Amino acid sequence: MKTTLGTALVTGAVLLSGCATIVSDSKYNVAIQSDPPGAHYLVRNTKKNQEVTSGVTPDTVRLKAGNGFFSKATYEVTYEMPGYESISVPVESGMDGWYIGNIVFGGVIGLLILDPATGAMWRMDENVHATLLGIPEPEPEQASPVEVPDLQAAPDVEMTELAPAA
Repeated sequence: MKTTLGTALVTGAVLLSGCATIVSDSKYNVAIQSDPPGAHYLVRNTKKNQEVTSGVTPDTVRLKAGNGFFSKATYEVTYEMPGYESISVPVESGMDGWYIGNIVFGGVIGLLILDPATGAMWRMDENVHATLLGIPEPEPEQASPVEVPDLQAAPDVEMTELAPAA
């Protein structure tokens, strides 16, 4: 009886959990949002220094968590909107908790080969948000007073009448 119960518990644990490749994903839907909405955004992979995608907020993009064997992807979202300062926000990522499950359930293959190769060992933020700050309008310049010549100080000029030319 104890053996059957123990076998059932272990089997249930294996079915309900496992390595990150089985339980998690190697690509994540990431919501790109801004305040105010309607900002143009550009997602860039900072490790590869390449543009991944762009659009207008609010939007959802699908990003790969891995950037190669044992390497997490790092992204940066740059927001731009007329009348607002542009801002760049990193997409945070870290190790997926299910990757640790390889120690118990996935074994060496999941720990050293499968999860690192697929990128499933990494987990990404699923929301990226930025608040854009308005660019202050420059204050209008004060008009300098126009200098009016002092007619009293002008030298005396004799006015003569010119004769029409013949």
